[in-house]
Amino acid sequence: MLKNMAIHELALLVSFYDVAVDNIESATVDKEFSSMQTLAGPSGKEFTDFDKIKFTIKTKTGKEVSVQADRCGGDTSYGMVSDADGKELFRHSMPD
Repeated sequence: MLKNMAIHELALLVSFYDVAVDNIESATVDKEFSSMQTLAGPSGKEFTDFDKIKFTIKTKTGKEVSVQADRCGGDTSYGMVSDADGKELFRHSMPD
C-alpha cells in the first residue's frame, strides 16, 4: 500500500516537510486506525496488504507530519493542515 496508495503523500513529505532517510527521528503507526487483510488474487495466490494505514513521521529538525490512507474510504482525496493541538487550519479536497 505504501508504494501504491501513499506514494504521492510520501513524495510531498520529502518535498515540503524535510523528510529524508537520514533525517527521520521516529516513525509511529496508528495501530487503531491501520488494518491489514489477506485476500486471494485471481490466480488463487494469497496477498497480504494494508487496506488502510496511518503513520506519523518526526524529523530530527522537529517537524512532524502524519499520513492517513484508506483504500476503501471513498473517492475523495484531501489534505489537511492542523496545529499542534489538532485544530484544523486548512483543508483542500479533490475528487480521485
